[in-house]
Amino acid sequence: MSTAPDASRSPASDSADGSALGSAAGTARVSLRRQVTAFALWDGGMSAFSSVILTFVFSTYITKAVAAEGVVGKAAIKAAQDHGAQVVSGWQTVGAVAVALLAPLLGNLADSGGGRNALLRIFTIATVVTVALMPMVALDSDALVLGAVLLAVAIVFSELAGVFVNSVLPEISTEANRGRISGTAWAVGYWGSILCLGLVLILFVMPGTGLLGITDENGWNLRAVPLFVAAWILAGTLPLMLWAPRHAASDPGARWNPLQGYITIIRRVTRAVRDEPVMLQYLVASAIYRDGLGAVFSVAGILAGVAYGFSTVEVILFGIVANLVAGFGVFVGGRADDRFGPRPVIIAGCLGIIVLGLLVFAFGSPLVFWIAGLAICLFVGPVQSASRNLLTRLSAPGRETENFGLYATTGRALGFLGMGAFTLTVAWLNDTRSGILGIIVVMAVGLLAFVPIRLGAAGRASAR
Repeated sequence: MSTAPDASRSPASDSADGSALGSAAGTARVSLRRQVTAFALWDGGMSAFSSVILTFVFSTYITKAVAAEGVVGKAAIKAAQDHGAQVVSGWQTVGAVAVALLAPLLGNLADSGGGRNALLRIFTIATVVTVALMPMVALDSDALVLGAVLLAVAIVFSELAGVFVNSVLPEISTEANRGRISGTAWAVGYWGSILCLGLVLILFVMPGTGLLGITDENGWNLRAVPLFVAAWILAGTLPLMLWAPRHAASDPGARWNPLQGYITIIRRVTRAVRDEPVMLQYLVASAIYRDGLGAVFSVAGILAGVAYGFSTVEVILFGIVANLVAGFGVFVGGRADDRFGPRPVIIAGCLGIIVLGLLVFAFGSPLVFWIAGLAICLFVGPVQSASRNLLTRLSAPGRETENFGLYATTGRALGFLGMGAFTLTVAWLNDTRSGILGIIVVMAVGLLAFVPIRLGAAGRASAR
């Protein structure tokens, strides 16, 4: 048998084939870079919802201004605002239950039927539309429930969209660079929050009407903010909605219904008890400390405004600096994740938050709050990013979306811990600042549950 080269193939044809292969590889690299950029921009867009709508601006408008409109007397105003906070948190609890029920079901549908990208678009756009409806919340105590419902619905849509976005991460990264890509996306999210908060402050809040000149009559200077945020979210999330990598169906052609979906999930969890105990241990432990992380940002505005007497402008400025610090922290933390692995990043981050939280609890000085509070922000992002990376490492190929659904469900199932501990501690010690102690306890319990888990190679740095 001859081994001579094929005479029919000229050097020119070989060169053409090589050029074609090189061109295809170059196109693939460009497409991957575009997808990575779109993934980060999605965080930059959606972060405006959590920072502007939920934490520092619009939820404050609902619980303080709307709830207490027309009320006279200091005691009566406080009672009305407390009632407003209870209504808002109550509807958010309903939303948490909805996420817990829907996230694993839709994750299973996305994996089995290959509809991940369609569901990502549906829930992202639903978030934008819900936020755009929020100017309907007039400066009238009768609008309190409407505002609370819109907030809760937007939370549900945004968290469900996040389930599908998180499952994109393993498709645009390798184990060697996943920490960096995840951390960079979190950093873009924080930086997006900074820019959006700054623009809201300049355009709508300072010095009373903002540069746009929208007056505070009937609360319109704050009611206009959600329209700006809705446009911001759409602009940031649109690239990923257009360019998300195709997600293949794990069971193409199979008939699917909600009952069968829940049956599949139950079987999945039952199988995991037997075959993947580490996954289940991680889901529970991370749900505890992640709820503590969420509570840290949820109470930041409350602590600043109530315990330390910050004005609205000062609260927003604190939020801007906090997001700036958090963005730097998660950017560095993503690289530490690649170098050392997600396990040491999570442990170090949780320990840092616990120690700094104790400083805030021990000292009532506003200066200590500024320094220790901002230092806490250095650790929150890296822990969140490393946790997301670790779940992708523990997930079998093709099961990422379903597992992120379970990730969201376990987080919501234990979602009462952080805020519940904060509320109980405040009631026990009769001091708002002392509520940080309750969050510290939750973080400590989560860390103690996480440390003994035998993660193996998933928790260590990957070989490059």
